[in-house]
Amino acid sequence: MRLILITIISLITFSVSAQSKDEIIKELESVLKKHCISTQLKNAEIYYNTEEKIFDFGTRYNLRTTKLTYEFAGTAQEPIHMLQFVRDEKPNSSTSFFFDTKKSVYRVLDLIYLLKKLE
Repeated sequence: MRLILITIISLITFSVSAQSKDEIIKELESVLKKHCISTQLKNAEIYYNTEEKIFDFGTRYNLRTTKLTYEFAGTAQEPIHMLQFVRDEKPNSSTSFFFDTKKSVYRVLDLIYLLKKLE
């Protein structure tokens, strides 16, 4: 039983790490095109520098010093789901992008963090 569990965990880890940077960016662009309301991010070309951990979509963010968070700022009738980028050097200012669902924001976060894990 223990061997089966270790094998399953290994396969999951391998499949996550097997995704290439290009595949992750392609999926990220797809999610943004479908679910992002903010045109600056929705229509952006995305680049990622693996060595420096720089995420660029017209504005450059160093993922080592940038906190990404989900924020809800709407009401039940008019939900507003936001992805916020907050730089360590400017903690009182953030850049927010709007999405149609909470799920889509978290999918984008997952994909960005997958990029960050690449070496």
